[in-house]
Amino acid sequence: MRPLTLQQIAAYTGGKAIGEGVVTNVQIDSRETVEGSLFVALPGTKVDGHQFVPDVLAKGGFALVKEETYAEPGVVQVSDPLLALQELAKEYLADFPVPVVAITGSNGKTSTKDMITQVLRTKYSVHATVGNYNNEIGVPLTVLGLDEHHELLVVEMGMRGLGEIRRLTEICPPDFGVITNIGPVHLELLGGMGNIAQAKGELLEGMDETGVAILNGDDPSVRGQARSFAGRVVYYGLDVANDVVGRGISLDVEGRPTFLLRYGQKEVQVRLGVPGVHNVWNASAALAVGLQLDVDMAKGAEALTELASSAMRLEVQRSPKGVIVVNDSYNASPASMEGALDTLGHMYCSGRRVAILGDMLELGDVAEEAHVEVGRHAALCAKDLVFIGAFASTMREGAGRGDVYSSVDEFLSSDELQLESGDLVLVKASRGLHFERIVEKLMKGGEE
Repeated sequence: MRPLTLQQIAAYTGGKAIGEGVVTNVQIDSRETVEGSLFVALPGTKVDGHQFVPDVLAKGGFALVKEETYAEPGVVQVSDPLLALQELAKEYLADFPVPVVAITGSNGKTSTKDMITQVLRTKYSVHATVGNYNNEIGVPLTVLGLDEHHELLVVEMGMRGLGEIRRLTEICPPDFGVITNIGPVHLELLGGMGNIAQAKGELLEGMDETGVAILNGDDPSVRGQARSFAGRVVYYGLDVANDVVGRGISLDVEGRPTFLLRYGQKEVQVRLGVPGVHNVWNASAALAVGLQLDVDMAKGAEALTELASSAMRLEVQRSPKGVIVVNDSYNASPASMEGALDTLGHMYCSGRRVAILGDMLELGDVAEEAHVEVGRHAALCAKDLVFIGAFASTMREGAGRGDVYSSVDEFLSSDELQLESGDLVLVKASRGLHFERIVEKLMKGGEE
């Protein structure tokens, strides 16, 4: 972060600075504050950040606080600390002449963001979202991590409702906007696919005619976003009608794809360091972004070979018994379930293919139908099926077979699933089901 005085921060946020000092980083966790940190006192579900302000000041830090809470030297008083954090990031970015690449979509945002960052770093100094810091707090914190040497900013933008991405684009206006796909996620909050498409489309609404949209051309809902976009559009995908086209996909024994990517008259072989057929689309998006920023195709493709899997995202592991465990327990949606099952079906397997699947949360009215479809697809990709959760019986209905458990605890206490060396097991569910516990047991050879 470029150093800012308390007076500069007060000017950016419309607040009042008490005392003097220089801020060198911004934190929302008081435990991570050091000398020079600006702690943003946010209200939490269990505690209010304001109660930690004295600790922060004692460490030599500063604090962004609500008016009439603290008046000690080292604080900036504002009407709303969250809004002030957002305005601080907006004004801070306005002083940085760096292009912004923003990514959204129902699935694959984080993986695509990681790949875009990897490709762009072959030519530029890139600052990018850490983990999935993609909301109204995470995006401002990402922006405030920009430093003098950075040449590009790559930001993931998530949402759980209408208007949220629009607000993020006000804080961090994109020059390049990537939409990975549009699918049924957060339907309980958004109410329908039309609202999801509208929410994702807010990314392009935050761009003007000088912007470039990089869109998944294989997804009709994403293609539809281009109709009202005034800037330039680049489509990527497997369909030959796209501008950036992937073809000839093959998977190695650990599910890592190799494919050919064509752009105009140029073609390059891409060998990914991460498993998953769906990552062909993510990699194509990353290379499409790189091409718009004059990154050499071959160098970009080579960089993707070196990218490692994020924890619990199609992470391939081998247990002491020789069982291959594909840990994709980070989250789940209909599209990501299908993609993970396709990967399971295409991976080399000398034993049995096993799918251990759990509920997909926040699907609203389409939940029943979506779980039936997942069960149906699972039956095509795996020999042995295990379904866990409130929709376990629904998935079994779609599959026509499979074992059913009401909870992870019930499954872990049973010994019905006997695995042998060479068996291939996919473990996937929404994060709230804590399927990582199943992975831990499998990696211990089935013992608690």
